[in-house]
Amino acid sequence: MPVAPTTPRTALLIGAAGGILREVSRQLAEEGNTLVLYDRDQAALDRLAAELGSLTKVEAVVGDITDLPAAERQLNDIVDRFAPSILVNGVGGDTRVISYADLTADHFEQSFLENVSSSWIAVKVCAPRMAADGYGRIVNFASAGGRTYSHFNNAAYVAAKAAVVGMTKQMAYELAPTGVVLNVVAHGPIATERVAGAWERRDPAQKEAVLARLPMHRMGTVEEAVGSVLHLCSESAGYSTGSVIDINGGLYM
Repeated sequence: MPVAPTTPRTALLIGAAGGILREVSRQLAEEGNTLVLYDRDQAALDRLAAELGSLTKVEAVVGDITDLPAAERQLNDIVDRFAPSILVNGVGGDTRVISYADLTADHFEQSFLENVSSSWIAVKVCAPRMAADGYGRIVNFASAGGRTYSHFNNAAYVAAKAAVVGMTKQMAYELAPTGVVLNVVAHGPIATERVAGAWERRDPAQKEAVLARLPMHRMGTVEEAVGSVLHLCSESAGYSTGSVIDINGGLYM
């Protein structure tokens, strides 16, 4: 039986110029979805918008999602103008290996702002319109560290990503009757440009020690990272909510 074509929709991607979300944006554009790309890096955002503009309608919005009052105003305008029915929160990342004893309260405050509060404000603004329309797909980014522990980060980051999982589950429960589903992707070590750069700065012994703990003995590729994100953005994900999809090469099972 042939697969029915999906309905073109509008997707809002927060942190669109980042390594994984850049590829998610590209593939959503190829599927014919309208894109609202939100990022604080104007140069990178402009390049991405120019690239994808030949594939679909693209709106680029420069903003810092961690400036919550300003971001809320921008998001309200986006919802009023575009009514996105797909939201992907891809902001938040940290490649600093810092001992728990060397962390400060500022590390925790910043990590929770970047990972938890930023995702919350986007859902807070976008989900009510999705619920009113009876359809929504929301994907939040956690990490393998938020599921267990991390060789690549620190306790503040791991705590924040664990909080993203818990927050998403609660919001998924509250929105379950409305047609809006919320899910989490928890990536392990993916060789984005940022992660690859931090990786190259490690000495060979450290690299081998980390790889020895990975069942696949390698990092994942960006292409391998996006498939589950795209599924959770699709119509076929309508009965999945509050779930966590682990993409980590067996690091966390």
